[in-house]
Amino acid sequence: MTSDMPGTHGSQTVSKRGFAELLGLTPGRVSHFVKAGLPVEPNGRINVEKGRAWYRDNVDQNRRRGDPDGEPPARSSKAKKDAADAEIAQMRAARLAGDLIDRATVLRAVEGRGRFEREAWIGWVNRAAPEIASASGADLAAVVVVLDRLVRDQLATLAATPLPIGAEVPV
Repeated sequence: MTSDMPGTHGSQTVSKRGFAELLGLTPGRVSHFVKAGLPVEPNGRINVEKGRAWYRDNVDQNRRRGDPDGEPPARSSKAKKDAADAEIAQMRAARLAGDLIDRATVLRAVEGRGRFEREAWIGWVNRAAPEIASASGADLAAVVVVLDRLVRDQLATLAATPLPIGAEVPV
């Protein structure tokens, strides 16, 4: 009796494609095995029992994709591709819904905000120094120098502090 069904066993024969599905391989890989000595019936079909025995005896156990005595691997390359495509579709939908944003967009926004805040603090020195000098009776130039140094030191300290990406940001 012959069959092309992947789950057949015993002395049944299957096509090369059927044998490939049985082991979780590609038909091209089975053709390679035929050239390497995989026994083939005169009609070009493969005896399942003899084919599995040859596979067990001739293919390095570490290089086998499927179990010769069991079912093919649970996730074929097509299943993996389908799962990846589904994940990509979910990510696109999340991005369109506004739940997911592009990494480059986030980096540009964070860097832009950092530059804005740095310039605002440096500008603050020139706005605050006259008021502090007037209220305290200090020399305006001395107040500007001290405030400028303190603000730039604080900005350098903040710049050296790593931004916790992926963790909860303390508020």
